[in-house]
Amino acid sequence: MIFQIIYAVTFIFLLIYLFYLRLFYIGLKNRNVNFVNSKPFVSIVIAARNEEKNIARLLTTLVNQTYQSDRFQIIIANDNSTDETASIVDRFSQKWDKIKLLNVTEREKAISPKKNALSQAIEMAEGEIILSTDADCLVGQYWIESMIACFNDNEMVIGFSRTKLVDWSNASFIRKFEHFDFLAMLFAAAGAISLGKYFSCSGQNIAYKKEAFNKVGGFEKIKHIISGDDVNLMQLFRKSGMKVSFAFTDHSYVYTQPIKNIGKFLSQRSRWTSNMKWQIILNPEFFVYLLSVFFITFLPIVILFDLWQLGVGVLLLRMILELIFLKYGYEVFGENKKKLIFYPVWFFIQPFYIIAIALMGGLNLFSWKK
Repeated sequence: MIFQIIYAVTFIFLLIYLFYLRLFYIGLKNRNVNFVNSKPFVSIVIAARNEEKNIARLLTTLVNQTYQSDRFQIIIANDNSTDETASIVDRFSQKWDKIKLLNVTEREKAISPKKNALSQAIEMAEGEIILSTDADCLVGQYWIESMIACFNDNEMVIGFSRTKLVDWSNASFIRKFEHFDFLAMLFAAAGAISLGKYFSCSGQNIAYKKEAFNKVGGFEKIKHIISGDDVNLMQLFRKSGMKVSFAFTDHSYVYTQPIKNIGKFLSQRSRWTSNMKWQIILNPEFFVYLLSVFFITFLPIVILFDLWQLGVGVLLLRMILELIFLKYGYEVFGENKKKLIFYPVWFFIQPFYIIAIALMGGLNLFSWKK
């Protein structure tokens, strides 16, 4: 009886998962590559805490943007750093007037310090468009120009990001796993957004109209959630009937630093997964999709112990269709398809990884990176 229930649940969630996998593929196929040539004033807002090793490098890339120099400003929200972050930003601000240092207040009162820092930065922002990345990221010289070109009748633009691995062959196992896993998530997010399914995004590369941000009440409705200054904000935009688009131009892509060790990786992914339970309210359809990922990842393995032929069949079907989707994602985003050789490793580790981060995220067993 128990296995009959498992078969039924597996079949239902397999259909749901394959439906969305096909939808993501179609979304990438039908991606919008139409751009506009407007030059609104842009405020780049970045929350930074103890980023002395990264902030100078990021600021250097930001002051060398091709976007019209008098049409953007840079606001660094120093979130009570205990290192030299503030001093470094201050030195840059003395040389470039466009750089503003904001020392964040009331951090100790905030459930989500990053949202608190971003909110204060956005409040002082003069720009029509808020453009944001993380302090440990790197952007290209056309970043502002490329992201802004994606604004027409939409209120938010989601950009692509991935970890920076200079030498894939010599990278550690955990960094390869992180890189591959993150690409798979971003491919799905891009395909979904392309078809109007606003499921997921990354704060490493995101832009939105300040007026729209204020219209949804900023982070006020989600300030009690420690994470989700990106995906949960996008859900507020969706619930308000606002349009979101994805930036498919390679000049808009962002690099982020790879994870240092498996502990930090699991903590980061668990923090992201902790947002899952909030999707029941914010986006029930996204929640159903996440459930399908969870169940289709490990239930076929359970089936192997009762009817191995069926379990193997489900696993092979998923592998073939996922590979087709991932291969096309690598083409769209200009990634080296030789990395797909890592897929079998990622595939067979994923059940244990998914269960671990689901439990840790659900029980809030994670720490912020700083």
